[in-house]
Amino acid sequence: MRSVQRHFTNKGFTLIELLVVIAIIAILVALLLPAVQQAREAARRSSCKNNLKQLGLAMHNYHDVYKAFPPGYVDERGNGKTIADNDGHWAWSAFILPMVELSPLYDQLQVGNVSASQNMSLNKNSMQQSQPAFTCPSDAGAPKFHSTSTAPGYAIETNPGNANSGLPVANYIACNNTTNVRINPNTGAGNDGTKGAVGVFYRDSSTRFRDISDGTSNTLLIGERPYKHSGQVMKAGTLLAVRDANGNGPSAQDNGPSWNQGAITIMGHVRDGINPILTTANSSRNGNFGSKHQGGAQFVMCDGSVRFISENIDNDQESAAPYLIDSTLEALMGIADNQVVGEF
Repeated sequence: MRSVQRHFTNKGFTLIELLVVIAIIAILVALLLPAVQQAREAARRSSCKNNLKQLGLAMHNYHDVYKAFPPGYVDERGNGKTIADNDGHWAWSAFILPMVELSPLYDQLQVGNVSASQNMSLNKNSMQQSQPAFTCPSDAGAPKFHSTSTAPGYAIETNPGNANSGLPVANYIACNNTTNVRINPNTGAGNDGTKGAVGVFYRDSSTRFRDISDGTSNTLLIGERPYKHSGQVMKAGTLLAVRDANGNGPSAQDNGPSWNQGAITIMGHVRDGINPILTTANSSRNGNFGSKHQGGAQFVMCDGSVRFISENIDNDQESAAPYLIDSTLEALMGIADNQVVGEF
């Protein structure tokens, strides 16, 4: 009897049993990890949607006060003023700061009264401060502000001083056009992006609700853009300001095209669809929309609602004439193209 008790008392795990237990634990972890990652992404996507919802509400509050949406950017050369090459123009995001609970920053920078470049000299820390309201939590690998060595076109010069300083990274971009970004308003029938911007925002724009004849629930207002996509740097966008090119305003398709600076840093187009494959760090595709969310990107509509739009949505990808709006995504971009979109 004692020998039997001693036998059971001294018995431990064999090596094979231990390996089996470890293998079972590894399998359980492997099965659980994707679910945890999906849950985290769902939370980040929900937070991004809330950011966009707040931006949409801010746009509506701005419209209530000023009877129009904010300009895509304000041309600092207006009223007889001049601006130096690489200086900054105030962008749409700067004008809605009070509406996203950033009134202290708005007051400190004296947006519209003191130039963006002067502020980069006087209030550099504030000018380069990343703002959670304008960044997508899913784009966790993005820097807080742009590097002057890797993205010099996403920086502005101090004034005086002429030293470049990177602007904060922003993931939310104003909606501008069906073809490449343009700073001038559309001069055609509203259905040809080569004749100017067909969207809500452009240089000194003041689009009103009544201008959106296609319906506010069927028109894009703001969309996402990631810092990196398909292995290339897409650069997202810039917060507060946009860089001038040669004293002629920001570069754009109708103002000295350049894919590494200018209007594409604050406004976007849908020429190549959502989440286009990037083959180089500097191309017109950097001006499109996209996100780190699987399968598409989130947008604020002009009525303030937020929609997730699939990257597989119908889009003509305007690369040859005629450049008329004839697809769902293009119709969503145009404010007055006489093509009302239903469910999408």
